[in-house]
Amino acid sequence: MKKLFLIILVCFAYAEELKVTSKYFHYDMQHKQSIFKNDVNATKGKDNILADKIIVYFNKNKKPEKFIADGNVRFIISLDQNSTYKGMSDKLTYKLQNGNIILLGNAKIIKIDTNESVKGNKIILNRFTKNAEVIGGKKPVEIIIKVNE
Repeated sequence: MKKLFLIILVCFAYAEELKVTSKYFHYDMQHKQSIFKNDVNATKGKDNILADKIIVYFNKNKKPEKFIADGNVRFIISLDQNSTYKGMSDKLTYKLQNGNIILLGNAKIIKIDTNESVKGNKIILNRFTKNAEVIGGKKPVEIIIKVNE
């Protein structure tokens, strides 16, 4: 069990630890998953994700590949020293290898220092390139940009 918690703590990471708290935890060795449910709080450095459920997926070498946060997802993510975002969605998927953070359902991201924001049904934000793509659904995409005149 101690090995399992060490795997979880290094989940995102090369230099910083990932700390996850929840009211329920299950490790599924066959499917290489750590499942956290009920009041889940995952923190790594300045990054923080709150959700009803988070599943961490591991590869055959026990290295984390992706994680999925589901249900009432709220987060703060720092892409670099100058870019910190807060937001929410119904579901968040983070693919560690390519850096894609995919927000689905009622997705909204706000850049904290400028209060600029984007809303849509689906938002894809890349941690490495900092590119963003927003897709509307029943409602159109909404973008608020600070304009200096």
